[in-house]
Amino acid sequence: MEENMYYKKLSISVLYAVLFTVCLYQAPHGITYPLFMIITVSVYGAMMRMLGEEVKNSSLVLMAGIVILSVHVATTGSIWLILIDKALILMLLFMLFLHNQYNDRSWDVTRYCEAMLDFTFTTFSYLPNPVTEFAAIRRRKAETEEVHGSDKKDRKESPVRYVLIGLILSIPLLLLVVPLLASSDAVFSEALLKMTRNVFEFQVDEGLLIILLMLIGMTIGAFALFTCFSKKIDRLCKEPRDERTRNPLIAITMLSVALLVYGFYCVIQIYYLFLGEGKLPEGYTYASYVHEGFYELVFVCLINLVLVLFCRKFSKDNGVLRALLAGICVCTYIMLGSSLYRMILYIEAYGLTFLRAFVLWALAVIALVMAAALALVFKASFPFVRCTAAAAVVTWAVFAFSYPDRWIAEYNIKNGYDREYTLNDLSSDAVPVIVDLWDEAAAKDVSYSAEAFERAHKKDIRKKDVRNFNLSEYRARKAMERLKESHN
Repeated sequence: MEENMYYKKLSISVLYAVLFTVCLYQAPHGITYPLFMIITVSVYGAMMRMLGEEVKNSSLVLMAGIVILSVHVATTGSIWLILIDKALILMLLFMLFLHNQYNDRSWDVTRYCEAMLDFTFTTFSYLPNPVTEFAAIRRRKAETEEVHGSDKKDRKESPVRYVLIGLILSIPLLLLVVPLLASSDAVFSEALLKMTRNVFEFQVDEGLLIILLMLIGMTIGAFALFTCFSKKIDRLCKEPRDERTRNPLIAITMLSVALLVYGFYCVIQIYYLFLGEGKLPEGYTYASYVHEGFYELVFVCLINLVLVLFCRKFSKDNGVLRALLAGICVCTYIMLGSSLYRMILYIEAYGLTFLRAFVLWALAVIALVMAAALALVFKASFPFVRCTAAAAVVTWAVFAFSYPDRWIAEYNIKNGYDREYTLNDLSSDAVPVIVDLWDEAAAKDVSYSAEAFERAHKKDIRKKDVRNFNLSEYRARKAMERLKESHN
């Protein structure tokens, strides 16, 4: 039984490594990427059935999220969108593995982080298992044969072990003898040097080496992962203990002081920023006032989020504490509104970039996470991690599938903002929009032409093999062909 399971895991691991290499070798964001992720979730489901476990219905939602994000990877040319897509896919894979095999209903953020670390280190500890499990099976088989009457002395022993021992012992012998022989004969010494140079000048094909590393590495990694699925981690099977045992007076005092400062700050934001009333300090203009302090505000909002979660996790339940935490959440929303207002004014003054568009998404996510934190304040059993993960993934999918480089390009060109950034720095997603709005006279303002535009994007949109097919690059290539035809 154990031997059969070993060979099943090994066979699936080898097959998975082959498919991994075929799909992703020199094709990091082509059409084979979503195919590989579909294979991944399918193999996971097959492994669960083989281990006698069911895939939970809620796990199907996580699998769907993984596949949807992987599809987006093959439709965009933006490296930033691709990187965040893959980071979220990795997070969803972790959540899938943990959620399907453990009861994570009562897990909070710290418990989830601990579980991810436990799972990762446990998987790493199983990396030698393809060899150690095989050796254990062979040893038990030999012991079984001996128990059933095999004569140990009469058994034919494998010569491989003795050959290996002989090869190992030959190394110190050669290290001693070869230098003595080389110094005793000039011809032997010259021949030895030529042989050595030929050996070290031999170069292995880089592509073949990468393929071999991918095959071996993924086989070992997949086997370790499958072993981790079959052996549950004891610590993760236990319910997390309630740590809300600290006296809430410390948290109440600290939050009261913070809330006084936040309240004063929020009044100033409403009066000076939102209403535009009051006199600014000497040397300050209203434009400079609204364009500063954005990132500091966002950082304070994140501190407030951590503060709410920390107090809710460790302090005893208390009505005053809940009221103060709710006040912190309300002040955070005012700060988020201030940050959003500043960023909108900044965009109106200087135009859109990907970073500024990304910040708008981040502010929306922080607002949703704070809403989940507020719900946690009044209901300790609220599934904070699941809701925040869902908020991040869903809002990111909406943002990513809107292809922000497109509307960034359209906004900047129509409003005359930073044409050089728009023509140079946006991904292939923006190329069709730029071509449709192409204005040769405006392009000349930045010493640009259709040929220069083509040179800037040629590397991204060059025709590749089928595995590398990317919808964004295909559309950009077709748009560039239209632009060239219109200028001929």
